[in-house]
Amino acid sequence: MPNQPTYHIIGAGIAGLMCSRFLRKQRPQSKIIIYEANNRPGGRCYSYDDKEMGCRLDNATHVILRGNRMASALTGVHRWPSQTYFWDAEKDTITSKIFKYHRQILKSMCNTQAEDIPRKMIKNICWKLFPWSKHQLGVYFSKNDLTQRLINPMLIYADEIKYGHRLESVGVEFGKIATLHFNKGILELDKNDIVIVALDAAAYSKIFQSRDFTFNSIINVHFRTSQEINLPKLAGYMGIINGLADWVFINEDIVSFTISDARMTVEEIKALPERLWKQLDILRGVNSAFLPPHKVIIHQNATIAQDVYNNILRPENAQTKYGNMFIAGDWTMKDFPCSIEAAILSARRAVKTALTKEKKQK
Repeated sequence: MPNQPTYHIIGAGIAGLMCSRFLRKQRPQSKIIIYEANNRPGGRCYSYDDKEMGCRLDNATHVILRGNRMASALTGVHRWPSQTYFWDAEKDTITSKIFKYHRQILKSMCNTQAEDIPRKMIKNICWKLFPWSKHQLGVYFSKNDLTQRLINPMLIYADEIKYGHRLESVGVEFGKIATLHFNKGILELDKNDIVIVALDAAAYSKIFQSRDFTFNSIINVHFRTSQEINLPKLAGYMGIINGLADWVFINEDIVSFTISDARMTVEEIKALPERLWKQLDILRGVNSAFLPPHKVIIHQNATIAQDVYNNILRPENAQTKYGNMFIAGDWTMKDFPCSIEAAILSARRAVKTALTKEKKQK
């Protein structure tokens, strides 16, 4: 097909893969190529075989609310737990009155302390993302199946995924991207080609030197038990108040803790597994004889800090100063928490913006 552009997508995370999916639906005959710096797809959302633990793990437990329409559709058919419980570690009490702990929920959704989150973001969480109606109640959390459930099904939409291709810079001519400079060489673009950059905020800022974000960390601690353990109320997961972690998740013989906006010293992190397991003993009313095998995963720059300062830096839309380049990624969705839902929404917006501009130029 004459003058048919090639779509070059930088990054094979959720946003980049969803861009290829949306593009394939709108432009079924076009060529779509994804370039990924790593040797696997998924970005920060993937599963892997951990040799030390001898099992498959998610890099981090990812949570999707049933009210997140785009993300929940992506997960496919599964059981949605209908009840969420919170355990107060100081009072040793359990309650299902989750809105009593709205600050904890906001912190987990934004990886930022509740008092620092912009009001407009909280408004969007309340009215656009949170499952208020009864039929929407439910939480899906990944069960060491992120790659199989979310990532692999999306690999079919691109014509090619070039792994090990890290974008280092770009060449510009007449206000448009003319060349893409990868660690493996320079790619010259045709005049009609479209570029969608779906990198995380840190990588994007480094390449295009455009924004000076600050970042918050997340710590995940995984334990492997000899048999599946049970939480009170037979809950599959539970929020924790006044404890070391924010959430605990049970997936057969894997117990996973999540600490959002983690601010710990090296010594505190070193002592964390033993302290967490003792706290879990208190919650379960048992006294474990030993500490099971465990793994601490620290995500130093898990997300941008979703406070007022960083929210101002986030882009207003998917357009850039380059006529043929557009951006996607959860961090590009101003006033929204960085999440799988935001990544998908950003991909839809980037593709729509690119195709609208392409149509106008014909």
